[in-house]
Amino acid sequence: MSNGHWTVTPEWYQGTAFILGCGPSLRNADVSSLRSVGYVIAVNDSYLLAPWADVLYFCDKKWWTANQDTVMSTFTGRWIVTLDECYHGVKTLRNMGVEGLETDPGGLRHGSNSGYQAIGLAYHLGVSQIVLLGFDMRCDGDRVHWRDRAKDNADAQARVMSTVMLPKFNSLVAPLRDAGVQVWNCTPDSALRCWPHRLLADVVRELQSSLSSAA
Repeated sequence: MSNGHWTVTPEWYQGTAFILGCGPSLRNADVSSLRSVGYVIAVNDSYLLAPWADVLYFCDKKWWTANQDTVMSTFTGRWIVTLDECYHGVKTLRNMGVEGLETDPGGLRHGSNSGYQAIGLAYHLGVSQIVLLGFDMRCDGDRVHWRDRAKDNADAQARVMSTVMLPKFNSLVAPLRDAGVQVWNCTPDSALRCWPHRLLADVVRELQSSLSSAA
């Protein structure tokens, strides 16, 4: 059964979106602190660390086939979202090309990786701040993801990340800045350096203070 294609509405207007990538560093991140200060998009396996996330985003058909049953019994968030493929219970956005920021709320540029696409989704949802976690974009020894995967080939994945994925993020920098969206990379030792790095604890503390002042 297909749900057709989704058009995103800016329900998170002026909010903060935390995007949980799948990099090795995510295993050390305190994601529980995010629930009270912003919205959370979990990419692929990262929903296992935050089954309460607002959104689970994936674009890998093989990943969905292997994990669908567990997702449906574990994930308690609002939306499951993907690109191109239509599945029952999953919101689908159109593939609008490779690089840049897609302004049509019915689609995303794919950037050759799910983290890139999740940034575009956060933009469509209307946030003014995006915080990246688990966006290592490099291997930690032979570890490619925070979750052990038996078939990971660290050398091959490292080449893909450095030559295919990383360069495409640069095409998001100016459009997001011009749209008034601040991006922070809170991933320790990230190879993704087109956005400034901050400590996650500082971002959370700042948001907590802002929410307290507004109360």
